[in-house]
Amino acid sequence: MKTKSAIITMLALFFLIGGTGCDRETPNENLQIKDFSYQGCKEIVTNLTKSADKEEYIEYRAIGDGYLRIKHVNAVFNCCPGTIKSDLSVEGNTITIVETETDPQCKCICDYDLEYTLGPLSSNTEYILIFCNNKGEYLRFTIKYKSSLEGKVIVKKFKG
Repeated sequence: MKTKSAIITMLALFFLIGGTGCDRETPNENLQIKDFSYQGCKEIVTNLTKSADKEEYIEYRAIGDGYLRIKHVNAVFNCCPGTIKSDLSVEGNTITIVETETDPQCKCICDYDLEYTLGPLSSNTEYILIFCNNKGEYLRFTIKYKSSLEGKVIVKKFKG
């Protein structure tokens, strides 16, 4: 009889503890970048100011299940990068995305298109997205995640 009571008590505790997570928002520490890819080099540029003539921008759209598809068009990297990658860090609802290249080999640059998926994000929650490269922050904007979210933000470049 004591064994049966112990089993019932353990099952009750299991359902109480396990059941509390059903309505919980996705914790930010689970955010990740998935499906990273890039295409380029579109055109080799040795005159570094020529690349600034092309419009650089970030397009984003919700793709379901809390994920955001990001496309960085005309991102400038070395024309002979070892690897181009994207990492993130999270502090509260601030998400910092760092796009970098490793082991650049040449004295020229190219425009690339980077694409990746960020998530999971919580519905109806505001997030500050900060985009950085090896030179530091180049763009910051706020989104409120929902299934119909989409947009485009121009990266302002210094032309001198």
